[in-house]
Amino acid sequence: MQYKKATKIALQLFVVTVFTKLIGFIREVAFGARFGTSVKADAFPLALQLPNILFASIFAAFSTSFIPFYTDIREKKGEDEGIKFTNSVINTLLLASSIVAIFGFIFSKQLIMLQVHQSKELQIMYASRILKITIFMIIFTSSANILQGFLQANGNFTKPVLSSIPFNLSIFVAIFLSYFEPFKKFDIYIVAVGFVVGYFWSLVYQLNNSKKYGFKFYPVVGLKDENIKKMIKFSFPVFISSSMAQLYTFIDRYLLTGTSTGAVAAVAYAGKLNDVVVGVFSSSISVLAFSTLSNLQAKGDKENFRKFFVSAVNSIILMMMPFAIGGIILSKEITRLIYQRGNFTIESTLLTASPLMFYCLGFVGLGLRDMLNRTLYVLKDSKTAVKNGVIAIVCNIILDIIFIHKFKHTGAAMAFASANYIAAVLLFISLRKKLGSIGWKRIAGVFVKALVASLVMGVFVYAFKQKFIYLTMPFKYFAIYTSASILLGMGIYAGLIYLLKVEEVGLIVKMVREKFGI
Repeated sequence: MQYKKATKIALQLFVVTVFTKLIGFIREVAFGARFGTSVKADAFPLALQLPNILFASIFAAFSTSFIPFYTDIREKKGEDEGIKFTNSVINTLLLASSIVAIFGFIFSKQLIMLQVHQSKELQIMYASRILKITIFMIIFTSSANILQGFLQANGNFTKPVLSSIPFNLSIFVAIFLSYFEPFKKFDIYIVAVGFVVGYFWSLVYQLNNSKKYGFKFYPVVGLKDENIKKMIKFSFPVFISSSMAQLYTFIDRYLLTGTSTGAVAAVAYAGKLNDVVVGVFSSSISVLAFSTLSNLQAKGDKENFRKFFVSAVNSIILMMMPFAIGGIILSKEITRLIYQRGNFTIESTLLTASPLMFYCLGFVGLGLRDMLNRTLYVLKDSKTAVKNGVIAIVCNIILDIIFIHKFKHTGAAMAFASANYIAAVLLFISLRKKLGSIGWKRIAGVFVKALVASLVMGVFVYAFKQKFIYLTMPFKYFAIYTSASILLGMGIYAGLIYLLKVEEVGLIVKMVREKFGI
């Protein structure tokens, strides 16, 4: 019964995640149409980096640590003490984040100069002004992260994900207003205000949902609370691991500011496409597989655990390989189809397409990395997952420095793709030690078959592209021919995989049918 309930929650969470990711992606398309790859578009991710990325690691660490502490207090001391602890954590973070926000507002220019080459004076000006607005996000995100943990601890996993809807709607409104007077002359700053307002409404949304589980906000600061002291200590390893990823992002952005105008924005646009494809397709398999593997591990069914693990890994390879090859071939066409409108010009398309090509190359590695990490967590070996993750991030930073120097902004995507394959190999080695002989040759065989089928598909798609598609053709015909090339590729790949008799080809459909009882 618990297994069926967990599976139902996993599927609901997947559907909601796909929906919210698509809304977030449409938001990026709207932003691209308004600002393209201009210096303002470059400045915006730099201004978001400190409040939205650096402090995200702190709040994520607290959110992760909050759940076991809150649950323990609630079980031992009752619901009222659990609510008091939640308020204590929220108010402590509100106090700390308010102090940091004021500091960031005063020293915004100095903080931006740490991230940007000094020659980029216009970029520094825009980014520092935007930061004076966006720094106040942290006041709302600090509380929202704890309420997210509160909801999850009470068995509600979908509401925290849905909180991104009011957030994105606020940004859509801000982008829309930026086209008209009197807001037009403050265009990028209006969007920055939209981000802050969006986080505020996201917090209000989570607060309202938390009330259904007995939460009531009241002022109580827990600086001397022993549980909070323990939680901070417990959070430290999670913070260190998360901070390594943020350090990579910081170095990546700093190096990109030393390249051409629009490079930071172009890599960000390409990265969003990467997140959507991997999040929607690869993560769907990982989420469902995680539930099944957890159940098999709990039963001690090692034989079926190994078999299912292999099938899940092969399914990710089969799913992501054609996206990788097809994305490489159609990187320019996909970028124009999705982004090119308004101020996102043909030059912006070409600037974005080159990093997208290498993000696509890394699809398989990123999908496998996610799946293998989840498997280690099922085996209750988070230490190995963190260790391999840190090694991969260090490799990513080193490759970033080398590739961006040599290949400019495209090098950032090359480094990211390479680091994900390094991480996947390290995780495979770690799991091989834990799981022993599980049919690694079978995984290698499926990899080869998927690669061959994708390359053959790629030849036909490339030939179709050369014959019928060119970037400057009218959009209506461009969209028709580009969509036709994608459908052609899908048909060829599916036919070849069927002819090559890959048994996992029906696993995804089978899993979904079983969960829904079809």
